[in-house]
Amino acid sequence: MSKKFSKITHQSGQHISKATERLAQGRVVSSHFFRKYMVQTVLVVVLLMIYIANRYDCVTGMEKITRLRTQYQVVRTQLQRERSTYMTSIRESAIQQKADSLGLGLAVQQQPPYKLTYTPAQ
Repeated sequence: MSKKFSKITHQSGQHISKATERLAQGRVVSSHFFRKYMVQTVLVVVLLMIYIANRYDCVTGMEKITRLRTQYQVVRTQLQRERSTYMTSIRESAIQQKADSLGLGLAVQQQPPYKLTYTPAQ
């Protein structure tokens, strides 16, 4: 029984080494195969190249879209800040013009208001 086992192992070891040898020498697929299927092989290679090129374009396009969305958010935030500043200045000037037109004698105070405190007298 051990002779059979060693014989099988020896044979399969030779088979594996031959397959490895053929792979290392590039004889797995013969040149006859490439001659026979030249058109199909070229077509497959061209289609793979087109796929890789399209995938690259898609990935770079998605990165550009992400970058542009980020820039868009920054611009929207700046727009909102500028709009808020503009509307604040318009309100103050509109109120000042209304007060001047009515002759109320009101003006924007230049110094901060005084803090009043109350202490009860004893």
